[in-house]
Amino acid sequence: MKFVVREIIPEDLNILFKFVSDPEIAYYTDFNRDITLDVFKERYEFYFSEHDDLKIFSIVLDNIVVGKMEIGYDLENKTGLFEIIIGNKQLWGSGISKKALTVLFNYAFNNLGLNRLSCEVYLFNERSINLMKKMNMQIDGILREAQMIENQFVDICIFSILRKEFEGGIMND
Repeated sequence: MKFVVREIIPEDLNILFKFVSDPEIAYYTDFNRDITLDVFKERYEFYFSEHDDLKIFSIVLDNIVVGKMEIGYDLENKTGLFEIIIGNKQLWGSGISKKALTVLFNYAFNNLGLNRLSCEVYLFNERSINLMKKMNMQIDGILREAQMIENQFVDICIFSILRKEFEGGIMND
């Protein structure tokens, strides 16, 4: 299988919308399923026109988009916040997320020069929590009842990794 991480292009938006509109994926990402494809595309227009603190990547297998990653960053403070979605559920648990995040971490630390990367994961999302642990990320804390999902308050786990941990660390299996 040919694996590629590349910057998002407008032609990717239809499949990405399909992914986040899936009820299970929407639940794990808190995506508002009531928005239309046109509104979804409008949200990305700023990215395609002008941006200097955000990168959005498509995860591609055999020329088919299977997911996306975003990283917002602050070059002054050398920090970044990322998210990842694998929209092809048949690939969940396959290791594709770990492979993609390794590419993202290399980009963040080596190309952008960041010192710290973090992400927020709902405490009920065990797959993502396990992934972050496999990526050698540390738990910084838990934001208790920080967000409302389907009329219930949920906790958010904050993970981070430092450049020195990534460079010197061994990924956990």
